[in-house]
Amino acid sequence: MKQVAVNILSAVKIYAHKKIENLDEKRIVPKMMIRRRLTRNAKIMLYLADKCGFEGGKIVYGSAFGELQPTAEITNSIFNKIPISPTLFQNSVYNTAPSYFSLLKKDTDEIITVSSGMKTSKDTLKTATLQALVSKERVLCIVTECINIPKIEEVKKCTEFLESGAAIIIEIAKDDNKAVPINFSTDKKFIPSIKELIDVVNMFENGLNKIFINL
Repeated sequence: MKQVAVNILSAVKIYAHKKIENLDEKRIVPKMMIRRRLTRNAKIMLYLADKCGFEGGKIVYGSAFGELQPTAEITNSIFNKIPISPTLFQNSVYNTAPSYFSLLKKDTDEIITVSSGMKTSKDTLKTATLQALVSKERVLCIVTECINIPKIEEVKKCTEFLESGAAIIIEIAKDDNKAVPINFSTDKKFIPSIKELIDVVNMFENGLNKIFINL
């Protein structure tokens, strides 16, 4: 196992028990036609990128559950034998959120999408670190989870928050002086797939901006 020290340049998190109310969509996405197409994951990602001050560059985006709402609506259409909306189909893929970012910002840089079940946050951090090592550039590392769909209360057992997101911008540190391991909390309020990145944001908010990532 190799440890790599990274600097956290900015970090932000957001979450809500059911629905995050203020994502500042009208300012971030002034064109109404585009704004109406955005998924919840896309809105949260755009909000987090904006709060991080990220205007473009390499992105590593993670989500264990992906675009649940469009997928559920597609399934419902199939079940009821009605035509599937092209927009739903377009919005059902895992890279929907970062793709909307690239379209809005005219960003042609590389996007990597990660989905590894409950290890998504950990693997997204590792992948972002590898991307920063190879490219020698700053990288946006971001995970969102939106599971607020009809009847989710019948199956949800892993979180108090149906919508959540966390983002950090990282770069490889010149040395490992004052770098610390990630302080994993025992907080079980968040989906495990996002919890590790939430822990990193919490560390940054407490003044720790250089951490070790285990590769």
